[in-house]
Amino acid sequence: MKKIRKIRGSRLFLGLLFLFLLAGGIWWQRQPKLVRLGVYAGSSWDVPTQTEEKVLDQAIARFEKTHPGVKIVYESGIPKNQYASWLANQILHGQEPDLYMVSSTELPVLAARGAVEDLTPLMDKQVDPSHFYPVALEAGKYKNRQYALPFESNPVLMCVNKNLLEKEGIAIPKEGWTLEEFYTICQKVTRDTDGDGELDQFGSTDYTWREALAAHGGQLFSQDNINLTSKEMKRSLYFVEKLEALHGNFNVTSKDFDEGKVAFYPMTLAQYRTYKPYPYHVAKYSNFTWTCIPMPGASGSTPSTLVDTSLFALSSRASASKEAKEFMEFLTQDQQVQQELFRQSQGTSVLPSVVNSSESRDLLKADDFGVDSLTNRTLDQIMKKAVLSTPGNLPDDIWDRLDYLIHNALKAKDIDNQLPQIQKIIEEMLREKFR
Repeated sequence: MKKIRKIRGSRLFLGLLFLFLLAGGIWWQRQPKLVRLGVYAGSSWDVPTQTEEKVLDQAIARFEKTHPGVKIVYESGIPKNQYASWLANQILHGQEPDLYMVSSTELPVLAARGAVEDLTPLMDKQVDPSHFYPVALEAGKYKNRQYALPFESNPVLMCVNKNLLEKEGIAIPKEGWTLEEFYTICQKVTRDTDGDGELDQFGSTDYTWREALAAHGGQLFSQDNINLTSKEMKRSLYFVEKLEALHGNFNVTSKDFDEGKVAFYPMTLAQYRTYKPYPYHVAKYSNFTWTCIPMPGASGSTPSTLVDTSLFALSSRASASKEAKEFMEFLTQDQQVQQELFRQSQGTSVLPSVVNSSESRDLLKADDFGVDSLTNRTLDQIMKKAVLSTPGNLPDDIWDRLDYLIHNALKAKDIDNQLPQIQKIIEEMLREKFR
């Protein structure tokens, strides 16, 4: 009898335990699946904006509506200049978001250390690379593996002071113009206009070795090894040296362009879309008429436009990996999300289908941009012929050091001797960074 009672008691206990576990499982399944998102406040391109989070909030609302049981959360208000250190601290303590924004210069270190998931299998099965601009997709690669998907791009354009060229009887260059044409115009307009013996009108400012290297079809890396002594690099530096020699001892800056004294100034699309229309137009470049055209190349067919791209990467320790991956695909590939981003932000969509849409055409043709505004057709061609502004995805600190060393070599007019030395310094920095 006692044995029967024990059996019944055990069965009752097991039954209650089963019901408890079942109820707990049902309760757990009904809890929203939390996807933690890492983003910074404001624009990716360091221009005034108040709409970036609005685009994100709209995308989250749409995604949650079509994915019942999924909740997307993010910490708002993190300044962009503090975001990298915030993210590094989160990763250090194992508290990083499931999905987070990264720049192409931050990605290689994260990928090398296994902090982000390799998305190459995803590209083979669920993501069609042909939907993206190749240069945007390339920004998310490390050692030929895809570790992030592109969200927004920002190409460099050539800003032109129309009034200055018209005064000198020079037509605005056409698409496909060359470095030779660029230099010839700069040479013609650089002069002393008031007869006081000092130059006061100039051809260009802020045209650097990076733009020149792209224009010459050069690559910083050859088979994963940095190559600073290539013929393209030397030609690029000689061109910059020759261009700057036109200014004599005068240090031409963007302030001189603001004052209408300079013909050409490389400007990002984000700057163009911010400062061309009202109200920011009254604060900058308001005393002369200007427009933007594609960058010049060594030949008319050389891809010569540098482009930056913001990216989304998936944490290798994501607790909601499946849902985070789906949201990443949604942000980067959904036509409506990307069109809204193009409308409210200042860069460009990473999808050709959005750039070529009638809505994008009308946005760029708005009255505030003027009669000779940048067209979506031209923007599409620029993106198709663009190259990474950070080839090889060098980390920021190494880029800064490389810039500094090359600037000094140009200043000393000692390119041939210093390039091999610079190569050794950068190689050592790369070994230290990725060992």
